[in-house]
Amino acid sequence: MTDSHYERAPCDPAVFDALEDGLLVVSDDRKVCWYNPALARTFAIRQEDGIGMDVRTLFGTYLLPTLEDKASARLLRQALENGADLPAHLYRARTPDGTRRWLSITGKPVFDGQRLIKIRDATADLNAHHFKVALDRSPVVVFVQDEDLRYTWSYNQQLGSTDASIIGMRDEEVFPENAAQLTALKRRVLETGETVRAAVAFTVAGEQRIRDLTLKPLRDGEGKITGVTGTAFDVTERNRAEEALREKTHELKKRMDELRCLYTISHLVEVPGITLETLLQAVADSLPLGWQYPDDTEVRITVYGRNYYRGDPGETPWKQSSPIVVRGVRVGEVEVRYLVEVPEGAEGPFLPEEQMLLDSVTRRLGRIIERLHVEEALEESEEKFRGIAQRSFDLIVTSYLADGLNYVSPAMERILGYSPEEMVGTEWEDYILPSSLPAWEKGCRKVLRGEQVERLQVEVRRKDGETVILELNESPIVEKGVIVGFQAIGRDISERILYERLREQAFDMTERNIAQFAVLADHVRHPLQVVMGVADLLDDEVTAEKLREQVRRINVQINRLDREWMESRKIREFLKRYEL
Repeated sequence: MTDSHYERAPCDPAVFDALEDGLLVVSDDRKVCWYNPALARTFAIRQEDGIGMDVRTLFGTYLLPTLEDKASARLLRQALENGADLPAHLYRARTPDGTRRWLSITGKPVFDGQRLIKIRDATADLNAHHFKVALDRSPVVVFVQDEDLRYTWSYNQQLGSTDASIIGMRDEEVFPENAAQLTALKRRVLETGETVRAAVAFTVAGEQRIRDLTLKPLRDGEGKITGVTGTAFDVTERNRAEEALREKTHELKKRMDELRCLYTISHLVEVPGITLETLLQAVADSLPLGWQYPDDTEVRITVYGRNYYRGDPGETPWKQSSPIVVRGVRVGEVEVRYLVEVPEGAEGPFLPEEQMLLDSVTRRLGRIIERLHVEEALEESEEKFRGIAQRSFDLIVTSYLADGLNYVSPAMERILGYSPEEMVGTEWEDYILPSSLPAWEKGCRKVLRGEQVERLQVEVRRKDGETVILELNESPIVEKGVIVGFQAIGRDISERILYERLREQAFDMTERNIAQFAVLADHVRHPLQVVMGVADLLDDEVTAEKLREQVRRINVQINRLDREWMESRKIREFLKRYEL
């Protein structure tokens, strides 16, 4: 800056050179007559380049293009044009390197018609404002202490002291109950230069609050530690939530142990071929998993007078039990015991949930025992059915919609020549002749509607290629209210059908013979009448008598033939009436 430039300064130039705010003096004719180095840095111009320049040109060249808010730029331009005072206003600008900043531009008259315009970078102030707004009433406290651990700055204190009231004080004056711990932590930061994080309890108005402290060293421009800066985050509610979560987790673990115990018992039931004795012993071994102290837990299960133990069968004073009931009758009990004395709760050494678990286990055992009894009875019933089916001359077949033939009785091998093993998994349609398929499909539709089908006749191909006729009675198989297949019981009626056809043929032939006998009798009688008439006209009585005798003998035979014809008709009607 030249001497003439310094001479235009309104006061000592050294004062203005030290300012961070840009200052600009404009004459009454809008000419720039002076500005300080801070403004030259703001506009990125040399000290003398702007002197004498119209302020509108200066702003239009170096400032207005950087403003992002066009409305604000227009207001600033209008004020410069009108020569009006510039009210305090924040303008959003962007530097050539892309950095966004906020500029505060104000102007007012000073002397001799001149005006002073101040341009200040308010970005830091605005950020500090945002910082304070964000922290206000939040659980975060920010503070700074010097090397003597006296507070030099604090914001958002919420433990009874205000930010201003603790300035110059130490922790033993502000937080006497926690001073020893706080001072030790902060001394550690000063001595080591490390960042320290710790949770500290504070008592405020009789209530304990927990703050999560993060302490860092505060350094000067040369890197020397000059104090401690830190943040304190109130985590009281979080700690309470975590404690509640831990309690819930502990409770959940216990419930999971109980569920695991029930799952183990459920899994044991599904083991193929497991006996009741094996099951009860396995339950006794698994049950302690659901109790608080499994290593000190013993179990005794009594069913039908037999005992199953886990551990020592001796007696202890700490025990609980629950009965096993099958169809309303008590058949035993489960007893859980502790070997040693354990901490007691409101209801003794056992939790209410443990008694609930024990009751649940005994109820399940009762259902399992009942089911095993039912399965045994069903097995016996199935064995009887299987024996009947194996010895039956009638075929018995079960067929499922998804799997085809499921069971084929041995009689099928005698009827069709296929072994049951060969037919399992195949379909009925694999054996039925095409001529019988319409009748078969009609019967299947009725069965799938839940109807019974009786005396369905179908022609089926044997393994050797011959044809047999089967008469079937079909009924649906229903599982959980849904028809999943059907059962067919039938027999080979090929010989019966053949007999019926031969019988019909015999009846037809007999009918024709009877008709022929009647016609024959009529045809013979008429000529005999003629012969008798001729005999009456003969003069030779001897010859006439011989003719008459022959006619009488023929009539006797014809009458006998009539009687036999009538008897044949009666026999035919009798056979038809009784289907013989």
